[in-house]
Amino acid sequence: MLNKKSILTLVVLFTGGFVPIQLVTLSFWYSQYFKGETLGPKMVRTAHEFAVPYIEFLYIPSIIVFVGIMIYSKKNYPDLFRRMKVGIIAGLMLGLALDVVRQNGVINGWLPQDVPMMFGKMVTGSQSFVPIFIVGLLVHFLNAINFGIIYTLLFGKLKNYTLAIIAGVGLLLFLELGMMIGPPMAKMVGPFGVNWAWPQLFLLTLVAHIASGVACGLTAQFLLKEEDNKWLWPFLKNQ
Repeated sequence: MLNKKSILTLVVLFTGGFVPIQLVTLSFWYSQYFKGETLGPKMVRTAHEFAVPYIEFLYIPSIIVFVGIMIYSKKNYPDLFRRMKVGIIAGLMLGLALDVVRQNGVINGWLPQDVPMMFGKMVTGSQSFVPIFIVGLLVHFLNAINFGIIYTLLFGKLKNYTLAIIAGVGLLLFLELGMMIGPPMAKMVGPFGVNWAWPQLFLLTLVAHIASGVACGLTAQFLLKEEDNKWLWPFLKNQ
């Protein structure tokens, strides 16, 4: 039987994990698979058609709910609050580690587009650099934070740093697989980048996700307390 904290935890996982991440995936799925726009500016403009109502009716409400639960849990469920707070920090470290590696792909032309810029165009529908850049970075780092939150809710504090690294890398390799075979990358560059800069694109994203997984796992392991040692299912059952 789920208790109040369990329900709030699942809502956090949905609003802080699933909904924000799917903004990119579903918007480009709509553009590429439903509308048949697989490349270029028209692909991004078509993705924008889906992104606008998604942001209005799901993305922004989810962020509001997430913040509300975080405020409420600080006093009532400090263990849930701690996982949320540490997840945000771990996600930021994840995003920074990812970008250190990712920039090499942008500089060398191994990526078809600069990912945050593509996100910014998708969300804003603008051609102006400043809003595209700011919004794109915001979406990019919110996605990173989402994975940090997913990590802390799924795994908590593990027995040692080695296991934390394994868990972090495993989570981010799952993301790597999804990115390589799903929207928008697979339609743009072929599965695993075989139609673009092979094998540089794949190796770049692989190293980037390994590095970000290490950063996420180490940060969460360092900041979580010993009592945060339950993975998701026992944590849900704990009063």
